[in-house]
Amino acid sequence: MGMSGFWAVGALRDGEVAELAPVAAPAIEAAVARPSAVAAWARWEREAVGRGGAVPVWRSDGYNTDEALHLYDMVNESAFDALDSSRELHVMQWWDRFDEAVEPFVESVRKDNPVAALFHGLGPRRAGALPGWAGDAVLTAAEVRRCLPEVESALALVGAEREQTLARIDDWPGDKDPVGLLDGPLRVWRQAAASGLGLLSSRIWF
Repeated sequence: MGMSGFWAVGALRDGEVAELAPVAAPAIEAAVARPSAVAAWARWEREAVGRGGAVPVWRSDGYNTDEALHLYDMVNESAFDALDSSRELHVMQWWDRFDEAVEPFVESVRKDNPVAALFHGLGPRRAGALPGWAGDAVLTAAEVRRCLPEVESALALVGAEREQTLARIDDWPGDKDPVGLLDGPLRVWRQAAASGLGLLSSRIWF
């Protein structure tokens, strides 16, 4: 059986963020600062420019383009996968601790990465407004409130921009819900901010 890429975004109280962040935050910050990650993001920006913000996904023979494979590989670098492999932290145990005041968002895609699909839909500029790295972030309640306007600028799309983004998400490989993938994380962000809660966003293979 093949593995699935899971992405969960849920609310945590600040006391739990204080417990989780000393392990998770440095790993996420290290992932952002890797020279290979900086170079990979710059390549994605170059390849997306002139194409309306998105790289081509499919070749004429039905296989994925080199540009799409590059985006997939870049987004697939997860701090939480690395922490799980080293047995420093098993993030799925923290999903059980999401605050019940906010229904978490959880998306899984068999043999693919839901964050890659979302990033392809958003393009580099909007994806770059999301905190953390490739769907991984740990934030206090104050940080959630402070970052919410940037998250809304990336995800709260309307009209033709929304339809274009949804079409791109749908074009990415894997069986996923484009509307849920675009709207679900934003709902959690807004509800966490309104409830005075922190937030955990984490992507992992399982």
